[in-house]
Amino acid sequence: MLITASDGQTDVLDAALRLIWKDVHGWVGDRIPHILKFVRELHEADKVEGDILEIGVHHGKLFFLLAAASRDTEHCVAVDLFEDQQKNLDHSGKGSLTIFEQHLQNFFPELEPRITAISADSMSLTPATARARLGTEGVRLMSVDGGHTVAHVVNDMAIAQELLVSGGIVLLDDFLGVHWPTVTEGFYKYMEVANRRLAPFLIFQNKLFLTTFSDQPATLTKLRSYLDRTLPKEIHSGRWRYAMVGEHKVLSCA
Repeated sequence: MLITASDGQTDVLDAALRLIWKDVHGWVGDRIPHILKFVRELHEADKVEGDILEIGVHHGKLFFLLAAASRDTEHCVAVDLFEDQQKNLDHSGKGSLTIFEQHLQNFFPELEPRITAISADSMSLTPATARARLGTEGVRLMSVDGGHTVAHVVNDMAIAQELLVSGGIVLLDDFLGVHWPTVTEGFYKYMEVANRRLAPFLIFQNKLFLTTFSDQPATLTKLRSYLDRTLPKEIHSGRWRYAMVGEHKVLSCA
C-alpha cells in the first residue's frame, strides 16, 4: 500500500518508486520521479487539470508512478495489448493484464477505483475516436510507450496531441534510444506531417518530454528554475546543457 514515512517527509513519488523498483518489471529511469515532481508543481501552480494516460503499460512500472502523481479527482487509464501479444509486431514489451492487476492490488489498492485498464492496440484508436474509447475529456499527463514502429509512434503522438490539455505533459519513451531507432524516426515524421500543437522541452533518462506549443517557453524556463533550486551543483556540472530538437530549444541531461 502506498504510504509515506511516519515523519511525513517522504514524498509520495519516492514512496511509490521504492514499492515498484524491485518487484515490478519494466524500464523506468530511477530519477524520473524528480521530473514528475516538477510536473506536479507546475500543474498545481498553473491549475492544469486532466486525467492520466499511458499507451504501452507492460506490467505498470511507469504507469504506477504516473498514477501516484495523480489527484483524487483524476482518472488514470492504462492501454496495452496485454495478453493479445500476436499484435506486438516489434516485440517492444510483453504486457500482462493479470500481472498488472496483481501489482495494483498488492501495492496501490487505494488507487484501484480510479484506474481503468483497456486491452487494445493503439492503432485501433484514432484522434477522432480516442476520447470516447478511453473515457476521458482530456489528459494532463501522458506516456507514449506503445508499439515502437514508425507508424505506431506517429499514430500515438497524434492521439496525444488531441487529448492533451493546454499545459499538459507528454513523455515519449526511447527517444534517441540506440535499440529502437524507429521511435526517433517516428517522432520526426510526426513532427513533419502531423504535429500542430506539441513542442519538446526536455530529454532525460531515455524520454522526450513535450508540452503544448504556446506553453513550451514558460515550461522550459520554469524547469530550469526548478533544477537550479533542487540540483544546484549538478545543473552546473556539465551533465546538463541546452540542445535543439528541430526548431525547439530543450534541456538535456547526459
